Amino acid sequence: MKLKSDLYIRKAPLGFKGLSVMISIELKAMRTNASMIWSSLLSPILYFFFYSIGIQATFGNVAYAGRNVSFLTYSLIGIMAMQLFRQMCQCVYRVVIDKRWGLLSMKILNGVHPAAYIVGISTIPLAGTLIQSTVLYMVASVYGETFPLSSFLYLLLFLILCVLFWSSILVCIAISIRDYQQRDFILNTLLLPVMFTAPIFYVFDGAPPLIRTISAFNPLTYQLKAMRNIAFGLPNSELLWANAAATVLLFIVSSYFISRADYSSKAY
Repeated sequence: MKLKSDLYIRKAPLGFKGLSVMISIELKAMRTNASMIWSSLLSPILYFFFYSIGIQATFGNVAYAGRNVSFLTYSLIGIMAMQLFRQMCQCVYRVVIDKRWGLLSMKILNGVHPAAYIVGISTIPLAGTLIQSTVLYMVASVYGETFPLSSFLYLLLFLILCVLFWSSILVCIAISIRDYQQRDFILNTLLLPVMFTAPIFYVFDGAPPLIRTISAFNPLTYQLKAMRNIAFGLPNSELLWANAAATVLLFIVSSYFISRADYSSKAY
């Protein structure tokens, strides 16, 4: 049974207070499910030790942007991107739960701005991504295969941009989901192909034409390229501006989509 959100309507917008409320709610949810964050740290470490190190020992370095680079460092960035995308599933889960129990309409009708909702709902995937990436970087540093700390900090800033990019898309998708079965179907048939068609472990230029064609339509491909350019110290300004522009555009569109929804209907 849904909450009757019309009983809690607050006419005045909350402004920045709405953002702080959203972040506070998501942080409480994250603390409640803290074991989920810590258990998810195992996956990237296992990928690094049992996949990346094994491939590096078997095939050695790879060619990237005219350079001969370590596959360990190359795949390290891929694992970070993969974990980022996996964390974005939390965004879908949270929005579907909000919608299912009438919390989405209650938050919006009580003055939480759509932009604040998107940023707030990104809290859990953002925290998970930053924690996983930091732990993975530390593990790689101990092993001796990594890139400068300054580049890593720059990379973390870019990961924040990537989280907002995918949140803007997935919030719109999640709002359109009717039930948990449809949610699981979308996560399995849409999100996984997006993750695996991106050059997480393979080199884009060396892939078969069909793979390159499919990958070229995947936004994660260009985010990975920007991340690797940061790590390897390659010119990156145009790609970064393109990613930033795409994020801002999608953020505006998503905010508009949320603001135009009819929260008085039974669907919300």
